[in-house]
Amino acid sequence: MKLNNIITTIIFSAIILTLASCDDWLTQKDLTGMSPSDAYSNDQGITSIVANLYSRLRYEQDFALDNESYDLTRWDEAVNNSQYWAFASNVGKDYRSYYDYGLIRDINLHLEELEKNAKSIPADKLKYYKAEARYLRAFVYFTMVTRIGGVPLITETMGYVDDPLLLAKKRNKESEVYDFIVNEIDDIKNDLTVYSSTITQTRASKGSALALKSRAMLYAGSLAFNYDKSAAKGLNLPSGATGIEKSKANAYLEKCLEACQELDDMQHYALYQKDADLSLNYSKLFLNKTDNREIIFCKAYDGVNMFNYFTQRAIARSQTGVAKSGAQINPTLNLVNSYELLATREIKPMQAYAGGDAIELMTAKTSDKNYIIYDKPEDIFAGRDPRLAGTVLHAGSTFKNKPIDLQAGLAVLEDDGTYTFKSAQSIEAISTANYEGIKMTGEDGPFRAGSSFWYISHSGFLLRKYVDTSTGSETKGNSSVPYIVFRYAEVLLNAAEAALLLDMNGVGSYNGKDTKTLSLDYINKVRKRAGGDMFKLNASELTFDRIINERKVELSFEDHRYYDLKRWRIADEIWEPNRDSETAVLYGLWPYKIYAPGKPVDGKWLYRKVKLEHRGSATDMGMPISFDRTMYYSTYPMNAGNLLVEMNPNH
Repeated sequence: MKLNNIITTIIFSAIILTLASCDDWLTQKDLTGMSPSDAYSNDQGITSIVANLYSRLRYEQDFALDNESYDLTRWDEAVNNSQYWAFASNVGKDYRSYYDYGLIRDINLHLEELEKNAKSIPADKLKYYKAEARYLRAFVYFTMVTRIGGVPLITETMGYVDDPLLLAKKRNKESEVYDFIVNEIDDIKNDLTVYSSTITQTRASKGSALALKSRAMLYAGSLAFNYDKSAAKGLNLPSGATGIEKSKANAYLEKCLEACQELDDMQHYALYQKDADLSLNYSKLFLNKTDNREIIFCKAYDGVNMFNYFTQRAIARSQTGVAKSGAQINPTLNLVNSYELLATREIKPMQAYAGGDAIELMTAKTSDKNYIIYDKPEDIFAGRDPRLAGTVLHAGSTFKNKPIDLQAGLAVLEDDGTYTFKSAQSIEAISTANYEGIKMTGEDGPFRAGSSFWYISHSGFLLRKYVDTSTGSETKGNSSVPYIVFRYAEVLLNAAEAALLLDMNGVGSYNGKDTKTLSLDYINKVRKRAGGDMFKLNASELTFDRIINERKVELSFEDHRYYDLKRWRIADEIWEPNRDSETAVLYGLWPYKIYAPGKPVDGKWLYRKVKLEHRGSATDMGMPISFDRTMYYSTYPMNAGNLLVEMNPNH
């Protein structure tokens, strides 16, 4: 039997999985036993097949899976709530390796069947179905190239041969894969407008194609821009399978800007701006599935047919009812310190100590540090970029109109001016542990004692972003919050970076506009939404470090930072395995209520900056993140599928 017939049998003898959707485009039916000509004779059959292809797209943050969201805690945005679940060693060069030619083959087969068997489908709709399949294929190739560099470009199915080595195909250059992606998008984008009257967010559209073009061209352009840095780190192969020539940078960056302009020309997508409270507006952006024109493309969940477990894992323990759980994604102080002061636009760390910074072990019981005393626990966070409160829950925060109970313990002021710290000794004792009749530890933590301290924050922070506010969403995967793959703010930041890189490369104008001014305009659209007119940068403040920080805070927990640091070729510098590194060692900020009867500080608050147990044992705090140069590209599978084999050792 020919191999394409085998694959056809696999596709059409299975019951195609249902893909939950915000839209109403996926009405499924059982295709068991149907011939290709029958399956492709109507919209329902075709969309059933396509639903399977969409369900197989790779997202590192798949809210439907129990363990995928833990990937958020591998790097510097967050840690998880137990060192027993922490990643005890370097994730290694196999991390996120992705090589899915099974999916590529099925997409190619789908395109061939559309050509052969969809004769009864109206021409404009058939044009959409073909463009949709090519969009999915471009998306898969983008996912692969961002992980392992150049891969073989296969655009048709392969038949059976006696010697499978005859089907072996060398890796294409990394640049050739990006060229393929952009050429595909440019060729199909106008064929994806068949649903333009109600622009879909869960299925391929012209908007999602342009968003993919924007991201892909920024990635390719920044890799080319950083070619010399890649060379110094030994990352460029002579074959071009990894590394993109510096001479290609400007063309890619201009295509990124071109995609943003085309998206704007559609006059559909816009930043979400529906609430006067800027923190609330930012948090609602990720929860509002209707009338939200910032979402370009998302993976949808309904909490019934397609479960979303993210809220169940991330929500505060105090809001999980009888079955205490949650708090499994704990934002770090490293991230929190990146949110600027609103009035001055300074990136200034949280001030916990008078006279300079300090670092403490979370297990320390006493301290003679000179703490800054705060009247209320939320005062230390006052005046920050509103996106902080829209992303992170801290001491003094409320969620669903209930206070978040983040108190590490009591700081007992001794007669000599030092402090003794009192806290619960186990998670079971939180509700009853007290000192002089005063509760010591909040139900949401943090604390560090004994061997039972799960389902509480370890960093002093909890996540607000993407956490559902709907009643019952915290149980059994019942959340219906979508995972946003592309949104308009990212496209604006892509364009801001592309314009600034062009300016740094000596390209002074694009379409008659000064590139530095263009970059400033794009980034300030995002910043104005975030903090109002006062938060807009002026020309002297716009540096590449500002781009780095803006993407860090605006796109936090959206799976951008890992790829950003890699393409900028600074991941091994930021995450250098150095115990003295402020960027590789992860920190928390623990709030304590002061116990000092009869003294002015009684009932006030202090904070301790603590090293977290990320990637270490229970007794080894402050193990740094370790990213080495071998991790810029994941391992390339030399015999994947026993068909697509890299035969040339120089590749």
